[in-house]
Amino acid sequence: MKILSSAQIREADQYTIKNEPISSIDLMERASEAFVHKFLQINVEKKPVKIFCGVGNNGGDGLAIGRLLKERGWEVYLYIIGNTRNGSDDFKANLERSDLYAVIGDEKDLPKIEASDIVIDGLFGSGLSRPLEGFHQVVVQHLNESSGTKLAIDIASGLYADDPIPKGAVAFMPDYTLSFQVPKIAFFLPECHPYVGEWFVLDIGLNQFFIKKQETQFHTLELHDVSALIPKRKKFTHKNEVGRLMIVAGSKGKMGAAVLCAKVAFKTGVGLVNVCAPKCGIDILQIAIPEAMVIDGKGTNEIHSFPRTDDTVLVGPGLDTKSKTVDAFEKFLKLVNNPLVIDADGLNILSKKKSLLKLVPKESILTPHPGEFRRLVGDWKDDFEKLNKLQALCTKHKVNVVLKSAYSAICNTEGIICFNTTGNPGLATAGSGDVLAGMIGALLAQGLTSIDALKLGVYLHGQAGDQAIRELETPWIQASDLIDFVPSAINSMTLD
Repeated sequence: MKILSSAQIREADQYTIKNEPISSIDLMERASEAFVHKFLQINVEKKPVKIFCGVGNNGGDGLAIGRLLKERGWEVYLYIIGNTRNGSDDFKANLERSDLYAVIGDEKDLPKIEASDIVIDGLFGSGLSRPLEGFHQVVVQHLNESSGTKLAIDIASGLYADDPIPKGAVAFMPDYTLSFQVPKIAFFLPECHPYVGEWFVLDIGLNQFFIKKQETQFHTLELHDVSALIPKRKKFTHKNEVGRLMIVAGSKGKMGAAVLCAKVAFKTGVGLVNVCAPKCGIDILQIAIPEAMVIDGKGTNEIHSFPRTDDTVLVGPGLDTKSKTVDAFEKFLKLVNNPLVIDADGLNILSKKKSLLKLVPKESILTPHPGEFRRLVGDWKDDFEKLNKLQALCTKHKVNVVLKSAYSAICNTEGIICFNTTGNPGLATAGSGDVLAGMIGALLAQGLTSIDALKLGVYLHGQAGDQAIRELETPWIQASDLIDFVPSAINSMTLD
């Protein structure tokens, strides 16, 4: 799904109004009906609903939502903040259809909000481009202090769709955001999460022809984007025909990373796995995963020699960053041409000696978490700048990168970013990244392009995590348990 800017969404509204054709007030009604439909799924118990409306179109939505809920038997209170004479045409049209509303212009008139109330924010929409101030700021602070269930119409008041919130600014803090037609880029960024909550995208019938024509650097990654990428085997397939993966990983005390990578690589379908490890890890690997072949990396506790190979290579989990390992990695980079998967200490070596970045083969895959990414590119002042740095890294060095997060950002060599939509907080556990790296390496070894291996690996990793949470009935996951859910996750993703 495309993620569009506020300006593009407004243009989509106008194009739909002109070409469906449909009046703007009827399009607002359609959006309000979609909101109410989802609202009723979220809130099954009827409670008092207090809706706070501005005098623009977001407020018009709020008035329409209030009317529709009243028609369904809900107890609704409408509060208007602002001068109704300055309202938009569609706001005024819905005001005429509404009854029993109060116009509030003073803090002493703000209603008390009980814990049993449901609060809906309809003060401002996605067009807001300056911080809340004056009485609007007071109202939002009042709403935030309440303990009732809170929902935002389209986007929380005070939150910008396409830009960071200024430091110290106030924004509504909903439990749920019910957004129209497409998500906003802010929904995917950690610093914006307090002003988003759990979010849903509601189809309000904006013109799909127009949306398909829009150019954007941001998309969501969903099942239909990756299901066809899952490798398939023919009846007479041989193990050498379904990929050979070399994993260069492990050091004293960190051999578990290599074990996790190798185990999940087999579960993800690769035919052969070789693991290059230091002497201290050879027995561990051969006992823990007998299917893998182990190569001596020369060093006693760290790898001092990388193997020359034509196999797909995954470098870094548990590797260590001591000088002899760094030297061995540099020599290796000067010899390879095929794309690599670089994770963990492989990334830390690149950060330690940034000149090595220019030696990384084009189309390689980098898998940093935020700390590793910061060491690679430097700090950022906000999450929007972080995305800019991600795009700059990918386009400059022609690499594909997943910046791991709740919505992992996958960026290709052209700077196009997809946000993954699978996964859960239970994946925030030691070894989860090693499992992801092993999955991506296995898919790359099976012949997928770098960007396809990255997309499928990230999506599949999250899908396995979601299945693990459901089936184990636990809020968290052990990485070794996650591996067991990879085959069923693959089966669940197959679209017949």
